Amino acid sequence: MHIGNYLISVLVSLAAGIAGFLLLYKIFDWLTPELNFPSELKNNNTSVAIFLAGLFVGLGLVIGNAVK
Repeated sequence: MHIGNYLISVLVSLAAGIAGFLLLYKIFDWLTPELNFPSELKNNNTSVAIFLAGLFVGLGLVIGNAVK
């Protein structure tokens, strides 16, 4: 595969992955209106931080396999 085609493929996959990640985060944020993630993180709520870390890892794995 030519290096230009490879770079374009990587950039398109990266853009699709980031867009999907942001979309899924916004959907999850919309589904939990009573939980304000930024304010909970500012209050050092460790459980919310661990939950978001797990959510990000899970979404990253799903989107990474989907983009492949």
